Order: sequence, then structure tokens, then C-alpha cells
Amino acid sequence: MIKVTRLSGEVLYLNIFQIESMESIPETKIKMMNGYYFLVKDTADSIIQQIKAFMRSFIVSE
Repeated sequence: MIKVTRLSGEVLYLNIFQIESMESIPETKIKMMNGYYFLVKDTADSIIQQIKAFMRSFIVSE
């Protein structure tokens, strides 16, 4: 899950595996697999960084 903030200030936690696409318009529009979308204050780059960090947390280094 990643944390994003709606334009109203409400905090949302989104399942990264349900994100279909993102668009900067200038706020960030996150389209989900079910067709819903969220307009958020976070930049697309910051969301991508959160996704990368989330995915890295699953990599086991020996």
C-alpha cells in the first residue's frame, strides 16, 4: 500500500497492484483497475518512488 493525499487533504492508502495508470494534469490523476480514479496532491514521481520502495521491501538479500 502507498499513502497519497487527495486535493481535499484526505489521506488514502492505495493498493499498488490495482493502479492502472497515472497522469499529471497538473495534479496527479491515479486511475484504478476498477475504473475509479483519484486526484491527489502527490506528484507522479513521488508515487513512483513509494512504489519502488514498497517493491524493494520484498527483495531478500543474502
